[in-house]
Amino acid sequence: MTLCRVTGTIVATQKSEAFCAAKLLVVHPIDPQGDLMGEKDMLALDPRFGAGLNDVVLVAKEGAVVQQLMDTDEGIAANVIILGVVDDWSVAL
Repeated sequence: MTLCRVTGTIVATQKSEAFCAAKLLVVHPIDPQGDLMGEKDMLALDPRFGAGLNDVVLVAKEGAVVQQLMDTDEGIAANVIILGVVDDWSVAL
């Protein structure tokens, strides 16, 4: 699991029926202080949490988790999914 910040949204006029129950968001990993890490954005499914631009979210990068949260036995061509919106966090040093 990784902490990420939502940096964008994806609007699709046509998409696979498997994705109709989820929003498509662009997320970027962050460090414990909340700063963006690295240069790679990821496309993530938000099945039911209502995440929006600049929200901090917890994501999983595993196909099996996507299958479980999307509640389907069919294969879904996605491997990043939002597990929840993070309200606050702290780091013990």
